[in-house]
Amino acid sequence: MRTRAAAVAALSIMSGAAHADMLSGLGATHVYGPVAREIAVPTDEEVLAVWPAAAKQKSLGGSAVMHCVTDGAGGVADCRLTLERSHAGFGQALLSLAPKYRLPAGAKSSGEDVVITATWPAPDTPVTWEKPPKAGDFATSATVAAWRAGSKGQAVMNCMTARMGSLHDCTVVYQSPAGKGFGTMALRFQGFLRLKPATLAGKPIESGLDIVFNFEPPAPGETP
Repeated sequence: MRTRAAAVAALSIMSGAAHADMLSGLGATHVYGPVAREIAVPTDEEVLAVWPAAAKQKSLGGSAVMHCVTDGAGGVADCRLTLERSHAGFGQALLSLAPKYRLPAGAKSSGEDVVITATWPAPDTPVTWEKPPKAGDFATSATVAAWRAGSKGQAVMNCMTARMGSLHDCTVVYQSPAGKGFGTMALRFQGFLRLKPATLAGKPIESGLDIVFNFEPPAPGETP
């Protein structure tokens, strides 16, 4: 196993500034939440080993998302499926991997939210920017609730990326703090993003993609 920091497309907004750092990057599985950076994840080989047989035989790709909590014993528990694409057993495949997501020895984290995503097959090259977002692209996307919150926030948007790089079926799978409109803001950004698709064996493929948006509070005196 290895520890992989939560892959992000970090977008700082509200105060008129916006920039994008990264998209999901390589890897078949990613983790989000307060302790995400500490969690060791299964290897791509381990994820691909549970690719549902019938789907693999047809070269059918898919993705899934589950929500868990840390169990205080270095693992995750109470995992439940929150999203499954292609509906060919990918959700159960992800749930079967739950024991492989582990915190470092001695970690006592308990009750922390953990959102885990996975995609099949794992690409050789990840989704990248066709045209990176520039400063100001998202200045008009702030919700009043998020603006009034006056604090930092984060939202994870999970999408499918088509073979031509377009996004579809985007949905918010994690946001913190909840109920402040950060998820709504993330979804509004979908139309701004221009991407190059992931590839496998040199050919573009449809793949699952996570985009993490980090929101900055407005500067003193700014109004929505």
